[in-house]
Amino acid sequence: MDEEKRFKHKLNMLEPGSRMLKWIGILIVIGLLLYFFRFRMAAICVWAVSGIVFAVLLVLLAIESHQDKVLNEIAIEENKKNGEI
Repeated sequence: MDEEKRFKHKLNMLEPGSRMLKWIGILIVIGLLLYFFRFRMAAICVWAVSGIVFAVLLVLLAIESHQDKVLNEIAIEENKKNGEI
């Protein structure tokens, strides 16, 4: 499969990533409140959800980074073919 076709739909994680970070912060605060009011098991569950969202964010950022690298390599090759570099 051609590299350009593989990355036809590129991830853009700036806006979704910032939303995910806000939700992670909110979940951590909710977990702290639950822990403070002695709902320890609920707090641990909320923190686990927060950790899962963070792990998903890291995976998506790694995918976006790989896509950027491949697309930059494609652009460099095209520039070399056109004699721009």
